[in-house]
Amino acid sequence: MNPFSTAIWTESLKIRRSKLLWISLLASTLLPVMLGLTFSGLIGSQNAIEGETDVPGFMNHLGTAVSIGGLIGFGFVYSWIFGREYSDRTIKDLLALPLSRYGVAAAKLIVATVWCAVLAVLMFAVGGLTAWFVHLDGWSLETIVQSFTAYARLALMVICLCIPVAWMASVGRGYLSPLGFVVLTMVVANLSGSMGIAEYIPWAVPALLAVGSGDESIHLQAFSLTLPYLTGCIGFIGTLAWWRYADQT
Repeated sequence: MNPFSTAIWTESLKIRRSKLLWISLLASTLLPVMLGLTFSGLIGSQNAIEGETDVPGFMNHLGTAVSIGGLIGFGFVYSWIFGREYSDRTIKDLLALPLSRYGVAAAKLIVATVWCAVLAVLMFAVGGLTAWFVHLDGWSLETIVQSFTAYARLALMVICLCIPVAWMASVGRGYLSPLGFVVLTMVVANLSGSMGIAEYIPWAVPALLAVGSGDESIHLQAFSLTLPYLTGCIGFIGTLAWWRYADQT
């Protein structure tokens, strides 16, 4: 394998041998199961659920869950993959590899992004199986496939919004700065709703799209829907630039 492929394989191996693997898998499995059990009335109260308690309603809530919870979960993945090198003092070992700094950072970004996508797909798959197992009304393969398009769009937005966390982990040289950044983005996203500027805040757009419909969704298409992708591009460029030009000693 060439050095870049080796770097990707090494980063993947780090995840496989870490507790992050099992924690992230457990979270992505438990959340849709609990949501499905609540929708079926087996736990909690169906009266607390807004909207219909059928499969389309369940999938809408699953999209809302990934648009909000994904900021925490995916953000933690990017934070761990980049921040651990500074906390474990292995950053100098990485820079000594026969691979450019761009290549090292790009390998980490690719592995983090792919892993977040895998977790998002797992969450949707478990949600679909849970909806079938508890016999929610309206379950059909066609409904599940149609719901996946909207869900995948939300998940992709959230992943893009979490890419700047890698930049914050690199600048902050550890875990605290990126995790603080994740909390800050969620606070800003929540406050933006009460201030009436949510459509201009990238981290609020996925949740706004998940719960919006009709004229609100049409309004979002004009400008807001590009913000998450633009934020992801800025985070990607910023991360590569930091690893290339910053003093890592």
